[in-house]
Amino acid sequence: MALPSLADVVMVIVLLLPGFVSFIVFKWISIVERKFSDFEMIVASLFCSLLIYAVFSAITGISDIDSIRDAVFLPNNVALIMGLSLVFGIIPGVIVKHSLRRRIARGDCWDVCMGRANKKNSWVIVYTKDGLEYKGILHVYGAKGERPRELVIEKPKQILRDKSGKVSNQVEMGSELLFLQDDIRRIVFFKSLRKQ
Repeated sequence: MALPSLADVVMVIVLLLPGFVSFIVFKWISIVERKFSDFEMIVASLFCSLLIYAVFSAITGISDIDSIRDAVFLPNNVALIMGLSLVFGIIPGVIVKHSLRRRIARGDCWDVCMGRANKKNSWVIVYTKDGLEYKGILHVYGAKGERPRELVIEKPKQILRDKSGKVSNQVEMGSELLFLQDDIRRIVFFKSLRKQ
């Protein structure tokens, strides 16, 4: 069995690339963050490429694979194929995002909640793993990827409760208080807190 020539390899890449671009754009717009296997990516790219080249063929009149191979590197055809790739990624992505995935946000719950709360200068109550309770204004938080999920609150107060669960006292804890990732058990977000 003979190895494929460099021209054959380049042709396979050229045939798969528009579908790959289209699939990546679709995933990004519709917020599909699932990891796909190499096989799934190749199949999805091939399927999208076939659709793109079908439309390309209908627009240009180039219908057989040899003619596509000869014309695919012409500047106008490259621009048309890349434009079709973007269209085939953007339009289905927008439709899926606004019809099936409206309430899905990019990132995990920590990133989404902290980002929204930080924009609004939200008050938070932090429950620690040792059973303590603190309130304050969300000031700084660690998010996105490898950083630890820590947070700092301003105007922190420790909330003390009696046996019935009512607030008995609030102790000021300085100007800022840092909570490490291992300290945090739960966080409650508020637009504002009543003074008690």
